[in-house]
Formats: sequence, C-alpha cells, structure tokens
Amino acid sequence: MATYKEIHGINIQYRDSDATAVEGDVWYNASTGLLKMHQSSGSWAAGGTLNTNERAMSAGFGLQTAAICVGGITSPGGVTDVVEQYNGSAWSEVGDINTARGTFAGGGGTSSSSVVAGGSPNLAICESWNDSTWTEVANLTTGRQAAASCGTSNTAALIASGNPNLAIAELWNGASWSEVADLSTARSHCAGAGTTTAMLVITGYNPKTVNVELYNGTAWSEQSNVNTARYNLGGGGTSTSAVIFGGNTPSIVNSTEQYDGSSWTEVANLATAGNDFGTGDSGDSGELAIAISGSPPSGGGTRGTEEWTVAASAETIAFD
Repeated sequence: MATYKEIHGINIQYRDSDATAVEGDVWYNASTGLLKMHQSSGSWAAGGTLNTNERAMSAGFGLQTAAICVGGITSPGGVTDVVEQYNGSAWSEVGDINTARGTFAGGGGTSSSSVVAGGSPNLAICESWNDSTWTEVANLTTGRQAAASCGTSNTAALIASGNPNLAIAELWNGASWSEVADLSTARSHCAGAGTTTAMLVITGYNPKTVNVELYNGTAWSEQSNVNTARYNLGGGGTSTSAVIFGGNTPSIVNSTEQYDGSSWTEVANLATAGNDFGTGDSGDSGELAIAISGSPPSGGGTRGTEEWTVAASAETIAFD
C-alpha cells in the first residue's frame, strides 16, 4: 500500500501542538498522540421569513444577501403572482409577475436582473425582471415545468430537463430561446448549478437518480454521482463548488451534499426536512446557499428561509 509521502510528496508533519487552520493539513500532535487534519464544516441557519403566502415550487435566484422569490404554489392548491426580494435579513414585496404560477421550469439571474420561464401546466411563458417591472418576452421553444436552470442575468440563462422527463436544453440570450445539446439522461424535478457555459444538472426523477451531468457550452458529460438519489430537491453554486439539499428519496429528507468538482460529500442537514424549494440557483459557490420556502413533510408550503454557510475557519478532526 502506498505511503502518505508517496501519494503527496511530503511526510506528515510532526508537531508539539495543533497546526494553524489550513484546509487539508494533516499532522501528528505529539502531546496528545493523535493524527489530525483540518476540514471545513458547514451549517444551516434560519433566515428571514417571507411576508405573504405559504408557498412551494417558486422560482428563486440570487445570493444570501440579495435574493428573489417569484410566484409559487400556495396552500391550499392555488398559485400566486407575488414576488419578494431579500436583503440578507428581511423580505419585502416588489412588483408582481404578470402570470401567477408555480412549478417553474426555472430561469436565472440576480435579485435585480432575472428571467423566469415555464410553469405548471407545462407553460412556455417567459418574463424578464429589471428590478422594477416584469415584462413578458419570447416563449420557451418547449413548454415545461420542474426543470434545472441557471443564469447570471435577464440576458443569460439555461434551462435543461423538465416534466414530463425531458432531455431538451434551451439557452436564453436576452431576446430568444434556442435549443442546445440534449442531456444524456432525460429527467425532471432536478437541481441546477453554474453558468450557461458550465452548468450541472443534478439528480432528478426518471425515476429518482444519482446521475449528474455537466454542460461545457457545447455538450453534456456525466460527472460523479451524488450519494443519495433524490428529486424535488434544492441546490445551487458553481460547476466546481455546488450544494444540494432536501428532496424526495421518496420520503422527504433534510440531507445536504456538497460538491468540490470531483466528488459529493454528505454534510450538515437542513434544520427542517423539505422539498419543492424556491431556489434553483444560489448565485454563489457551494459554500453559500439559500433555501427559500418549500414544502415540509406535513404538506403545504412554508414562508421560511434557511442559509447554508461553510465556516471560514476549519474544524480539527482526530483519527484515534
């Protein structure tokens, strides 16, 4: 079996006390007789509460400090046109979308510049947000709902998959949607992360799968599988630093997994198990994310928000 030095090119450090926290450092603490390493840890914390409508299956984009929640399915069984913006601590109502709906196909962007498309029942409608008003723009080529999506503004978004188990992907350039390469595995109710030239489509239903695919601006390729097959999940981040959470396995779960560009690792759970979250893109790396609204195991929708953060300082793990 290969030694640590043969693998890493250096010996394990021998110290009288613990090392300064640097991700990945491994050393032997002579005073305690323990082999140790530093490992980043993340946790979920409660965020602000939406003002109106307990809802699920909204469209959500942005950052922990600047997010937007659009429409959604309300309890019991209705849809809403209400839109709210988040400033990192509180939500406030802004301009309503023109067509009330939920179970969006997705979209992308920021709290001040975004696009939302599709919705139940397999709509093709698309609306653009300029931080003041919503404007109807060109429809999707293929009407759909429950897809994966990502984007950076109201002029750049990518939607892939969708109900009923589609492989079709479409790119938005600010004026029109155009089909790009199909996914290798058709699916729906999955998570998306990244940009229009580096997007992950994560798990989903066909039936439930562990499959992950990456789009490089031209074609899709399979990546490392997640640990737990699920659908109706939340997620976001980039193609090399992503996070997924909750969903159906088929039971509704609170488990969270983080991606480092090569593998998925199970990390801290959501405080409350849920699915059908309002977020499709955290707008940041997998070290920061926001889970908006959603549906708990008891059913219906919620107005809650949870924020995921990976600590800047690292934990010390002992191998004894």
